[in-house]
Amino acid sequence: MKYCKKCGVLYTTDVCPKCGVVVPDNQPPAEKADAKTVKKQWIALVIAIPAAILLIMGVLYLLKCIH
Repeated sequence: MKYCKKCGVLYTTDVCPKCGVVVPDNQPPAEKADAKTVKKQWIALVIAIPAAILLIMGVLYLLKCIH
């Protein structure tokens, strides 16, 4: 699906149905991400998301103990 940068609508045709903007076909190809960088980002996510959940749960537990 395409995303209209002007009005924010998702569409599948060549022209945005809401504002009528035509998508140019001569867009440069997307750059491939480095495998090492992708691996580092995944490791960071795997560690950061559970850590954030544990932090929130810890704060809630402390607030519950205080009251």
